[in-house]
Amino acid sequence: MLPLTTWTPAARLAAVGWDPPPDPREPVPYPRLLASVFGAVARHRAALPTLLVCAAGFAVFSLFWTALTYLLTAPPFGYSAGGIGLLGLAGLAGAVAARRAGALHDRGWSVPATGAALALLALSLVGAWLARESIVALVVVVVVLDVAAQANLVLGQTRLFALPGTTRSRLNTAFVVCNFLGGAAGSALAGPLWTAGGWTAVVVAALALTGVGGVVWGFSRGRLAEVAHAG
Repeated sequence: MLPLTTWTPAARLAAVGWDPPPDPREPVPYPRLLASVFGAVARHRAALPTLLVCAAGFAVFSLFWTALTYLLTAPPFGYSAGGIGLLGLAGLAGAVAARRAGALHDRGWSVPATGAALALLALSLVGAWLARESIVALVVVVVVLDVAAQANLVLGQTRLFALPGTTRSRLNTAFVVCNFLGGAAGSALAGPLWTAGGWTAVVVAALALTGVGGVVWGFSRGRLAEVAHAG
């Protein structure tokens, strides 16, 4: 008898038996699939406030960075697109530093850490207004703002993934869509705000959006804490 290693693949299948692959899953109609995303959000008490807080934070992030290009191309800076792009490296440093925010959720600090991120975001916006004529100060503001905004997002996504059940993919879809809508709204507001009131109007609007996120966080701490304790 030949060793097993010399058998052809067909012979091996014949020896061990072969079962046909299972029938493909019945396709789900798109309206029902879309409705299941809303159902997943409604099923978890912490999902909706988490999505709103993250969307508000990302709206601030997009508003700030879009309007920052207007500020840096105007006097006293007059930077080119390349110079403005270099400033993005400072923001990258902030984003990398915020990657460890998920560990705060694992330690049960998700809710206070989210509040701290929103407070830091507000402080960075005040700093952005004070630093409107200093590139060095703006670099510091960019790092701090990116740490705050990215930490808020990381904490929110970690909290959603900690929710019980098997709906993570649907919750992640809701997370991405809400952030997209928030970011699009922030970017769309930048131009009209700059035209209406310059950097001051941008900062005031960003602070208002941060305040919305803070109000949602404040009224939903009990729901959010349930997830933090469960995790």
